[in-house]
Parts: sequence; structure tokens; C-alpha cells
Amino acid sequence: GGKEKNDFLSLTEHEKFIFTKNLSYQILLDSVQGRGIGHLLNDCSNPEFEAYCKAWEFFETIHSYSYTYIIKNVYANPSEVFDEILTDKEVLKRTTSVTKYYDDLINSFKEDSINDRKRKLYLTLVSINILEGIRFYVSFACSYAMAQNKKMEGNAKIISLINRDENLHLAFTQTILKLLRDNKDEGFQHIIKENEDAVVNMYNDAAKEEMEWAHYLFKDGSILGLNEQILVQYMKHLTN
Repeated sequence: GGKEKNDFLSLTEHEKFIFTKNLSYQILLDSVQGRGIGHLLNDCSNPEFEAYCKAWEFFETIHSYSYTYIIKNVYANPSEVFDEILTDKEVLKRTTSVTKYYDDLINSFKEDSINDRKRKLYLTLVSINILEGIRFYVSFACSYAMAQNKKMEGNAKIISLINRDENLHLAFTQTILKLLRDNKDEGFQHIIKENEDAVVNMYNDAAKEEMEWAHYLFKDGSILGLNEQILVQYMKHLTN
């Protein structure tokens, strides 16, 4: 409401930049996620998994809309922010790291061998697991840091609810990946073994991208209690 708008106007220029770019990235990534999850169902034979994915799609759409709502609430001309999302190279670069796995899966042809199809599905599931577990760390941390300084607290409340959903989605993808790894009957154990190095690289790349994002966000200044060095140290800790 009005307090959120007044809070936003009171932010420094670099705080406004951090706030806006994080929301821009979150809008795009959850839009991708909302549209992508349904493609997992092409290989689904489990009704519980199907039901969960349908609900999951809905929540990702709500997340994207929530970020959009926040921007509409604080900007006099929000369309300028939305237009910039698809021209910001840093935002697009981070999103491409996720979309390429969905693209590989979606563009999988009937001529693909079963192994190729399984590999694409497995790497997409890993990519989703990384998205839910790592790719929002910096942006969420910024929201919470601002709220600790009594700024944009309404935004942080919305983010905390979305964060709760992401933790559920993370637990779900980890359950599926563990099932594929431990249950021989699923037929994925050789795929997982063959792609061990690729998966380690995916996690390391995601952590590096979070560090690069922190560098981009904090290039003109930090938030009280949070800066690039703090975030980089934590991301290094995650990957060790």
C-alpha cells in the first residue's frame, strides 16, 4: 500500500536498482518455470506426480504475478520496468541457464534414443532442483535485508511466502532425484552415473552465477547489513 510506495521513494538509487533488478529476474524466471513444468508430464506415469506438477505450475504463476504486483504498486509507470526485463543482458543470461535444459527436453524428438531422452529429463530435473535451491538466494537475501532495515517490509512478507513454496518444490525435486538414483527399476542409475561431472558443473555454475549477480546488484552500493562480499562468501560455502 501507501507505506510500501513511500518506502520505495525513500530508497537510495542503488537500493532501488537492487530491488527492481531482483524482481525483474524473479518475474522472468518464475514465468519460465510456470510454463516449463508441464513438459515434465510428457514422461510421467505417476498420478500423484502429475497432480503435484499441476499445483506446482499454478504456484509458479502466482509467484510471477506477485512480483508483478509489487512493481505495479511502487512504480508510477511500471511498464518501463517490464519492458526492460527482456533487454537486460544480466537478467537474460541468468534465465538462459535454466531455459536451455527445458528447451533440450521440449525439442527432444521421437528419433532420440531412450538414453538421450532420459538424460534430457534427468538434467532438466537437476536444473529445476538448482533453480529452487540456489537461484533465488541472493534476491531473497536482499529482500530480507531491506526488511530488517524497516524498508519494503510488505515485499519481504510476500517473498517469505514464496520462499516457503520454493522449499516445498526443492524437497519434491530432491525426492524425485533420490528415487531415480536409488530405485533400479526406474532405469536411471546408469544415466546418473554417466552425468555425475555434468551435474557437479551445473551446481558450481549456478553458484558462480549467483556471485556474478551479487556483483551486478552491488556495483553502485550495498544495503545496510548486506553486501557482495557477504553473499559471495556464503555461496562459496555452499559449493564446498
